[in-house]
Amino acid sequence: MRNAATIGGNLLQRTRCCYFYDVATSCNKRSPGSGCGAIGGINRMHAILGTSDRCIAANPSDMCVALAVLNAEVHATDVEGSRIIPFAKFHRLPGDRPELDTNLKPGELVTAIDLPPEDFASHYTYLKLRDRLSYAFALVSVAAVLQIERNRIVEARIALGGVAHKPWRDRSAELLLVGRAPTEPTYLQCATELLRGAKGFGHNDFKIELARRAITRALQQAAAGKPQSQTDKRVA
Repeated sequence: MRNAATIGGNLLQRTRCCYFYDVATSCNKRSPGSGCGAIGGINRMHAILGTSDRCIAANPSDMCVALAVLNAEVHATDVEGSRIIPFAKFHRLPGDRPELDTNLKPGELVTAIDLPPEDFASHYTYLKLRDRLSYAFALVSVAAVLQIERNRIVEARIALGGVAHKPWRDRSAELLLVGRAPTEPTYLQCATELLRGAKGFGHNDFKIELARRAITRALQQAAAGKPQSQTDKRVA
């Protein structure tokens, strides 16, 4: 599967959960208007940010979290022409139309993804927390990149995975880091802002604190220039 996969396919994989797969349960994403079995059901893997009363599924992609933090651009084309979609606007929150995962128009085809030139080679990380070390979706993942000059953060970007219907970024939280020294209190303040409005649904309440700690750990790794190993996947 991995050898046959494409980047476009990764972008377009469904945001789904176990209720989407189980046709004996209600799922607004599979059958609009039928209800959401996850709300009030078993929802340990589900979203805590950007949810609606129609859907609380979490986007499963790792690559999309990294593309979000790198400000990727998606090129799309159809019979009417081509356009460039900023990555932040490519995926959708569920709102009242959870059956729509992206803002692609019917008939549009993804033709390319551009990554603008950046200078994050010294301070970055991707941290993925999951139930097992292989072949598992993230409970919480964090992509973090920093630019640090004279012990001050001059640019910061953070994207979360496993917590929302799309990769989650909040520029107001990122700006809390800019101009400040890379310290744990600063990271915690950023994490609190990034998780503003987070809501658990019972079984996934733990994700709020897990995300807070993951954000702090990821920023520590990025600032230290010691990114999470992608070979030894135990948390450093």
